[in-house]
Amino acid sequence: MFGGAVLGALLSQGLHPRAVTRSESRAQVLARQGAVPVVADLACPESLGESLKGAEKAFLVSPMQPDLNLLEKNFIDHCKRAGVRHIVKLFGCVDHGDDPLVRLHLDAIDHLKKSGMEWTLVSPNTVMDSNFFPHASTIKEESCFYASAGQGRCGFVSCLDCAEVAAHVLTTDGHHGKDYQVTGPEAASLADAAQALSEVLGHTIEYVDLPEKEMLEILCSAGMTPEEAEMQVLCHYRLFKEGKATLVTDVVRELLGRPATSLKEFFERNRDAFESGS
Repeated sequence: MFGGAVLGALLSQGLHPRAVTRSESRAQVLARQGAVPVVADLACPESLGESLKGAEKAFLVSPMQPDLNLLEKNFIDHCKRAGVRHIVKLFGCVDHGDDPLVRLHLDAIDHLKKSGMEWTLVSPNTVMDSNFFPHASTIKEESCFYASAGQGRCGFVSCLDCAEVAAHVLTTDGHHGKDYQVTGPEAASLADAAQALSEVLGHTIEYVDLPEKEMLEILCSAGMTPEEAEMQVLCHYRLFKEGKATLVTDVVRELLGRPATSLKEFFERNRDAFESGS
């Protein structure tokens, strides 16, 4: 999600960035879009070959998986050998405490800071796209969505805002050593989100709060393992309830000169994804 969005933001500026993918078919799509595709696997950094030579800056994002830190350290090491000057890494600004996902990220960040290269972190709050698009089917079919976040609030941010911030950092100077915590314009609950979506669609959408055990069962029935459900979904809902996702900043306005996207604006932009019959 983030990689494609950042790539799109760079392509919209008329640039032709290199884009790493593991898929040959995806590489063909990237080439048609105007990128310079590199087929490689960060688990095998030698597969990158000479592809990073001549690059000055790189954007680093990895899927939420148990070897995230190893994949990212492989990429960091390869960038250093290739002469890359500056790495922009995706992190996050939700207060996860000392949970496993944070430990993976911090291990990679520590490695990056010790590499001698310039570095910047782009750290979003919980992203609207990954939080609400998975609920599209029940919103369309049942006019509701299910989660286990209670009335916890979150400074939900759009992926597009994060991508444009990252593209700005990649194409301008003066960002070394900074952690840009990117959020939406307000801290909202999932009930608030349901209300905003109701206003956009013109009928009532309900947020149904479930016990965490029931939410786990739903996620596993959809194909997730318990470990994936914990790392990708449940830990985030738990942090909402604990008040650890309420951060709101003005980073989008400061860097891009415009306000951050609100929940209602996000739903209006993506109305077709949630509207019954579309």
